[in-house]
Amino acid sequence: MKINLDIGTFIQIGGEMGKYNSLPIDYLIKFSSNMQELISTLAKYDLPSDESIDIENFKLELVDFKKGSAVPKFAFSERSETKTGQNWQIHRNQVSSKFEQLIEIANSGDYSKIMDLYPEPFKRNLIVNNLYDFTNSFGSAPIVFGDYDEIECKVIPIYSINKFKPGVRDYLIDKISESKVEESLSGEGVAKIKFYESNGKTKRKYDVYTRKNISLEYAPEIIIAEDRKYILKVPLRCLFEKEHNYFVIQNEVLGIIGTGMKEDEAEQAFSEEFDHIYQLLNGFNDESLTERNKQIKAFINYYVEKIEK
Repeated sequence: MKINLDIGTFIQIGGEMGKYNSLPIDYLIKFSSNMQELISTLAKYDLPSDESIDIENFKLELVDFKKGSAVPKFAFSERSETKTGQNWQIHRNQVSSKFEQLIEIANSGDYSKIMDLYPEPFKRNLIVNNLYDFTNSFGSAPIVFGDYDEIECKVIPIYSINKFKPGVRDYLIDKISESKVEESLSGEGVAKIKFYESNGKTKRKYDVYTRKNISLEYAPEIIIAEDRKYILKVPLRCLFEKEHNYFVIQNEVLGIIGTGMKEDEAEQAFSEEFDHIYQLLNGFNDESLTERNKQIKAFINYYVEKIEK
C-alpha cells in the first residue's frame, strides 16, 4: 500500500497556487473538507455492513507541511476519541486501501474504472460525486501524491491527479430525475416509480412494497439488537430506499445507515448500528466527545424511553 493514512500522505500542490510555498486558508479548507467527505463516505459504505462502525475513527488531521510548492501532509487523527471500537485499526486500513484505489484511478485518468469498483448505483453515485469534488478542489493546479525525501527536501511522486471531467461524472452516475409515489387501489401496498437517466436514455423502474411496516418511510417504535430491546418514545422516522438489489435504511439525524440484500438484513444492520451508537456514546462523558457526537448522544437518548432485556 503506497498511501497509508495512518502514517500520512503528502499532497504536492504546484502551479500558481503553490508557488509561494504556502496556501490560502479558504483553499486549504475547501480541498481538505472534500477529502474528509470522501474518506467518511468510504467508511460508511465500503466497510462490512454487519459490523459497528464509528465514523469519528476516520477523522483526518493536517500533520505536516513542507516547502517545494505547497506540500501538506494528512493522516488519520491520533486522538483517543477517534480510536473507538474493537476493529478500528482494521477498518482504517480498509478505508486507506480503498482511497488509494480511487487515487490510482485518478492517476490513470480512466474514471470509467469506478464502474468495476462500484457496480451498485447507490454506492457509486456517492463515491463518484465525492471523488469529483475532491479532484476538482485544486482547480488547474498540478497535484501529486507522494513521499517526502527529507535529505533532498523534495517530493517523490507516486500518483498524479488527472482531470475528472463533468461529462464523465454524469456518465457514471444514475440520476433520479423524478420520483413519485402511488398507492395501489386495494390499499395493500405502496408502489414507487423512479425515472432514471442513464447513458442518455430514460428508464423507468417500479418498486412495490407489500409489507405494512416497510414502505417509503421506515419508522420503528421498538428496536431489538443483541439481548436488548429499545422502547422508543416516538417512532424513529428513517428514509427507506431500494436501489437495484440493495435495501438502505438511513436516519440522517443520528448518522445511522443499515444496508442489506434483503429487507430483513437492512433492518438488522440498522438495529445493530443503533445499539452500537447508543452503547458507545453513553460510555463516554460529554467532555470527551466531539460536538457532533454530543448532539447525536442527546438525540438518541431523547428517543429511548427504556431498555428491556
